[in-house]
Amino acid sequence: MTNRPGNGSLNFMRTVISLCLFGLTACDSGIDSSEGPQFAIYRLRDAKLFASQLWDEPLENLVLADTPLVALEDVTSYRWQTHEFKVTAAADSQLAAISTTLGPVGGIPFVVTVGNERIYLGAFWYPHSSLVPQVPYIDVMLDPHRICQRWGGQGGEDKRNDPRIYLALKNARVLIE
Repeated sequence: MTNRPGNGSLNFMRTVISLCLFGLTACDSGIDSSEGPQFAIYRLRDAKLFASQLWDEPLENLVLADTPLVALEDVTSYRWQTHEFKVTAAADSQLAAISTTLGPVGGIPFVVTVGNERIYLGAFWYPHSSLVPQVPYIDVMLDPHRICQRWGGQGGEDKRNDPRIYLALKNARVLIE
């Protein structure tokens, strides 16, 4: 093989182009379910507290459990119009455990977060309760799971519709509009 003038520079250019193409294919598309703040539902660290005790408590005063009860990777779909959601089998069994216990009439509190921001207080609610939930709630007997509007909440702000929640679910590609 003869070494012609300019042949080395052509090989160099081919190498540079190949490395660039290889580098581009190694990059992700920029759309990743882990990108951006994550949606989660946390129980409180103190399991003896009832939601009814906390309705007027500032969110920043509540001590959350170390790990979420429902993390973003547990959510397989979330229907925005009805706030119905489906979760993985593992998360579903944790939610089922809550529904099979005779919970307090004041509800079991949870906090919906997006990233490090606390969005709202909610409660797991039981049909035997004589109290009316003053926060968004998950009726433990409903299937599919649904975060319901607080009772009498038609005139006030619906905290379930927070745009941070919407964007986190949309970015994770689990949102059904």
